[in-house]
Amino acid sequence: MYYDHFGQGVVDAFDQQGSFGLTTSIQNPVGQYSVDTSPRFTGLYNIPPQLIFPPPTGPFPKTPPVGLPEGATIYWGLDDKMKTPYSHVFDFSISRELPKSFVLELAYIGRLGRRLLQEEDLAMPLDIVDPKSGMDYFKAATLLTKAFDKNVPIQNIGKIPYWENVFPGAAGIPINVALVGCAPGVSNFTGAPTATQAMYNLYSCFPNHNSTAALIVADVPGQAAQLLGNLTPGPGGCYPSCATLGGKVTPYAFFNPQFTSLYAWRNSGNSSFNGLQVMLRHGMTHGLQWDFNYTYSKSIDIGSNAERINQFNAYYQADQIINSWSPNQLRGVSDFDTTHQFNTNWVYALPFGQGQRFGSSSGGWMNALIGGWQFAGLARWTSGFPTTVETFTSFPTNWELPSAAILTASKPQTGVFFDASGNPRLFKNQAAAQGAFRFSYPGESGQRNELRGPGYFGIDTAVSKSWRIVESQTLKFSWNVYNLTNSVRFDVAPLPQTTGQLEEPASSFGLFSSTLTKSRVMEFALRYTF
Repeated sequence: MYYDHFGQGVVDAFDQQGSFGLTTSIQNPVGQYSVDTSPRFTGLYNIPPQLIFPPPTGPFPKTPPVGLPEGATIYWGLDDKMKTPYSHVFDFSISRELPKSFVLELAYIGRLGRRLLQEEDLAMPLDIVDPKSGMDYFKAATLLTKAFDKNVPIQNIGKIPYWENVFPGAAGIPINVALVGCAPGVSNFTGAPTATQAMYNLYSCFPNHNSTAALIVADVPGQAAQLLGNLTPGPGGCYPSCATLGGKVTPYAFFNPQFTSLYAWRNSGNSSFNGLQVMLRHGMTHGLQWDFNYTYSKSIDIGSNAERINQFNAYYQADQIINSWSPNQLRGVSDFDTTHQFNTNWVYALPFGQGQRFGSSSGGWMNALIGGWQFAGLARWTSGFPTTVETFTSFPTNWELPSAAILTASKPQTGVFFDASGNPRLFKNQAAAQGAFRFSYPGESGQRNELRGPGYFGIDTAVSKSWRIVESQTLKFSWNVYNLTNSVRFDVAPLPQTTGQLEEPASSFGLFSSTLTKSRVMEFALRYTF
């Protein structure tokens, strides 16, 4: 068993700023201070006044305000019950010596990570259950979302017990003209809407399944004016009405009254790695040293990139837990998972020159010309790396955290294909691939690392020649070539870097924008050792 350190992300300030302490950020606004203008200490006990700030006013402890705008804070911190992560590590190997200096080794490698650090939203909206119908919020909101996806006219929306029971105050409130055009058929709607119809109209006003924005309007007093314009609030100051729980109109029933998001490091993560390794080695004999390695493995986790997270990443999934009530929804193959890995390396002293198989009796200028040559190399090939189809600004489950797309048809064919303009793309049929996915519904985190990219391939070689001038002096020439075959392998990191967003045009869906490899580079060197 191994205990892992908390990581620099926690020690510094669990962000990308390289901050000192646990809650501070290194800042120098507009270059305020330079080496010459920084505050000076004039004595052992004299702190520069520029570094002293007045204490907060009011009683201690300070109680944060409730409500907007001050109360709608997006902040982050640490779980006070956080523990040290640990891993169980297993390995087992068998070696067999073979003829002609070969050694075969078979090994199993396993690692189980537990209590790993993941960032989780402590102020995620509640999934409130209606005690009368037994339905929870996620299911009720999903029903509205599916109806809007099918363009069901508002007149045809029947009563859903959850909305009738939890938001009874929304019934009868006229559809505001500011919302006309959101729900299908609303322009022809007459009469007083049911609570379900009023909520359907509200939720349909937020595109790309941004259900949490609609929930904020219906739960937080004053938010309707900010997100939808100058609307007349209903009961409780929400539009069309705040929730009614226990017979009482209840603002902030779903959201925390002080935080819209409160991210914290918690021990929510776990991982599992299992791998089979096959190694064939040839010791240095007859001028040749050679290794061949193959790994068949699978790595699974909830997030592979936790320490690179800032307080939140609203534009693409960055290993933050989407659904705090169900962290394992994101469990899938790791970002770095490669099912097959082959690599080989070699060093070969060419058998030419004095004492070698060819030209063994050569000396003087002949040995200086043909002797001392060496050829070395390293080659690697891996199967494809995972990638995720993102949804950019779709927040169906948690505020400011987009859920990934979900595959609903056969997995599209992936590889390296070229469009009519010669641009490389991941999918053979971009439109069909885009149509194979849907937006996540409320309560869902989406599918993580559902697809595979083209993988990696590269060969690096080196040719060198040594001349021994005297016993203590050597001159060595080397010619190194990186990416010998000038191969190109494209990167398929999560969006928006590559695969494309679900709501973007099909013509740009899946276009590659970066590579895992660099173009061929040659390096020449001459080294004198004495």
